[in-house]
Amino acid sequence: MSTNTQGWLAISTDGFAAMNAARPPEHLVKELVQNALDSFADGQLGRIRLQFRQWGDHLSVDCEDNGSGIDALADLRVVYLTHKTDSHRKRGRFGRGFKEALCIAQQAQVVSGSQRLEFLRDNGERVTRQSQLATPLSGTRVSMQMPWSAEICEQLQRYFARFLVPEGIALEVNDQRIEPRPALHRIDTSLTTEVYDTGSQSWKKPNRRSTIQLVPCAANESPTIYEMGIPVAALEWSVPFHCDIQQRVPMNPNRDAVASGYPLKLHVACLPTLLDGMGEATVKEDWVGAAARRCDGEVQKRIIERAFGRNIARSVPRVGARHFDEDARELGVQVINTAQASGGFREILKLHVPSAQEVVRCDEASKAEQAGSKGFSIAEALRATDGRGRWLEQQGGVQHVASCLTFAVWFCQQLVNSCDETQDPVTGKLTLNPSLPRQLYAHWSSSNVLTLALDQACFWQAPFGAESLKILIHEAAHAMNMHHGYEFRTEVERLAGVAASLMLHQGLEIQSRFPSLLQLSGLEPDARA
Repeated sequence: MSTNTQGWLAISTDGFAAMNAARPPEHLVKELVQNALDSFADGQLGRIRLQFRQWGDHLSVDCEDNGSGIDALADLRVVYLTHKTDSHRKRGRFGRGFKEALCIAQQAQVVSGSQRLEFLRDNGERVTRQSQLATPLSGTRVSMQMPWSAEICEQLQRYFARFLVPEGIALEVNDQRIEPRPALHRIDTSLTTEVYDTGSQSWKKPNRRSTIQLVPCAANESPTIYEMGIPVAALEWSVPFHCDIQQRVPMNPNRDAVASGYPLKLHVACLPTLLDGMGEATVKEDWVGAAARRCDGEVQKRIIERAFGRNIARSVPRVGARHFDEDARELGVQVINTAQASGGFREILKLHVPSAQEVVRCDEASKAEQAGSKGFSIAEALRATDGRGRWLEQQGGVQHVASCLTFAVWFCQQLVNSCDETQDPVTGKLTLNPSLPRQLYAHWSSSNVLTLALDQACFWQAPFGAESLKILIHEAAHAMNMHHGYEFRTEVERLAGVAASLMLHQGLEIQSRFPSLLQLSGLEPDARA
């Protein structure tokens, strides 16, 4: 004797209920609204009414829509069965959302078209009853009695108020319209999604072109990843925007956590759009650095500029007596210690930002080239037809400029003579800055050639003034140290003392050598000179 039964497996409703008992009530009710949303065709105007209220010892939940309806209500009893044509633009998958809520319910009813399917209890046993309606219903209405307390109503109200209602859909929750929230930005990109492959009978995670809608967060909302209007998981960034993905988001089976690495993909896709509205502190946050390493080069440069500015260099270790970081700071460059930056920032800084050594070497080469190739003598300026002669006149004439240059060379020679090491004699040249903003006041070469910029007034209008003497002392210190490190600063301090002694003890010699410059400074020559 044998008995034939339909199918291979039967599912325990109690066991299925135990699997879903720990899920938050709002996630179970969400399944009803999600099914309603999926019942509308693209571009179809739709209406969904969700009601929940305390009724005796249970919570009554009703969800009604005017969508496409359900053809075979009896199939609602079969877990993992769905007649929907699978699409990555539909929220539901696995055919189990309604069943997960149903297994928790005390009783339920589904009406669609002219059919009614009731899930009841008869003497403690679960039974199903199907009947026909005299007046067909357009769309679907689901009613459930849930074993929840009245406090759950407020929890559900807060949850559904967060929904980002799709365009063309009217969603009412307890007779209150959930107003649509416009997206501030729309970003077209390729993202991982989920689709069911009927050929291999398995779920695949291909990339598909989609749109990310950036919707401003309301007060007291945290940035959240949304799947076509339904909140899914925290977004893990600090800008006040939600990401509403217009296709399926890869999630765990309970659909309350996204696949590993998915938020990072959103960060990468959205950063170029968000950057202009982000402050310096926000741009420096770790999530930006982690995303930046995956952005293209131009976006990485924009991130660096927003976070650190333009005039920057990477810190380098001290090389012997040479500390390039200090030299770079002398040039007004902000030096960034990449060792203190997060991994992402460390990578892009190395890619796009020169080291302090590179900046200093470049500046030295530029100034040496300007002083060398563009440096000229007074005689050459007089013969030139490019305006250098006019600069001589503007700064007081040939004799005056010659006298100022001679003083500068003599003054620096006295300072260099105080060095312990034998030095080349100091000679002098002139140069002009090619354009504004002017970068060069003076330059000192390794062979002790002092070059002064003819367009810098301090050397010619106040040659004994504090600014002029400060620059000359600075340049003379390069005779011993071409860099701007600690030893250089020590040498500047030493030469400042030498210069003070020089002006005090050789004042009469200066007066006799440069009387016209003394008068220019408003000083009367000493009669003993």
